[in-house]
Amino acid sequence: MGYKSIVCAVSGSPYSLKAAEHAAALAKQDGASLAFVYAVDATFFPGGVGMGASRHTAEESLERIAVHILESAAEAALGQGIEPRKIARKGPVMDVLRKVVAEERADLLVLGHEHRTFFEKYLFKGDVEDDVKELERQIGAKVIVVG
Repeated sequence: MGYKSIVCAVSGSPYSLKAAEHAAALAKQDGASLAFVYAVDATFFPGGVGMGASRHTAEESLERIAVHILESAAEAALGQGIEPRKIARKGPVMDVLRKVVAEERADLLVLGHEHRTFFEKYLFKGDVEDDVKELERQIGAKVIVVG
């Protein structure tokens, strides 16, 4: 089964770049549209970011970073002859992913993820695969995790 619309979350990590390359290869193979998405999520800042900086200032910094991360991902796709859409949105990561997958009518979401150690699996109570099944249920699209 070929995909028609692929969304790939990028964060700037080596794993997300690997996911971007994989998503571009799938898009080329299937003739699918491709969108890279970066969630500008400053909610993890507890109200201030040292030296009196505000959450708003943190968001502005993350938005500037998003431009560079999306450009890096786009370069990987352009190298394969795919011109992706680049989307930066404010909000918690999962909310942003749900909205973009719906807007793009994506049938595939590609994520990059570092393999968990035995200790991390114990600490976080399960495998990434368990989270993927729940995410697929929530967004109504196939999810591939590239590690």
